[in-house]
Amino acid sequence: MNLKIFNTRLSAENVLNDQTAINSFMNSVSVKNTAAQFIPGNPDAWSILVFYDEPSNGKPVEKPKPPTITEKDLSAEEKTILSALKLWRKDKAKEMNLPEFMICHQATLLFISRDKPDDLVGLSKIKGMGDQKIAAFGNDIIAILNAF
Repeated sequence: MNLKIFNTRLSAENVLNDQTAINSFMNSVSVKNTAAQFIPGNPDAWSILVFYDEPSNGKPVEKPKPPTITEKDLSAEEKTILSALKLWRKDKAKEMNLPEFMICHQATLLFISRDKPDDLVGLSKIKGMGDQKIAAFGNDIIAILNAF
């Protein structure tokens, strides 16, 4: 595995070029992991570590598209669960004075409704449910799922 470090400067004259360079690189390799750290300064920047493997054939790596589902793909029971999760998200967003998508993205709610994880470990396997979201909202989500 290889490592490359990027700094994305947040000044108007640099941010687009820095982002373009990162995107171009990441599209040419097989990304294994990333990490980022905000660096205050003049200008402020993000330092980004990219852990990657070189493509074996020298060609850019084609990234598989993540699976998508829509509400039409859900059963009647799953749609009921989705409605309950949306109501919870709306209430939580209002309580925290945040936009609803900051609580949970629509796609994440769709996957939770379909997959119905039994516990926090299962919930952690849903795209969009990282450690912070699980710590903040995981027990609420599992409680909603357990009601069905």
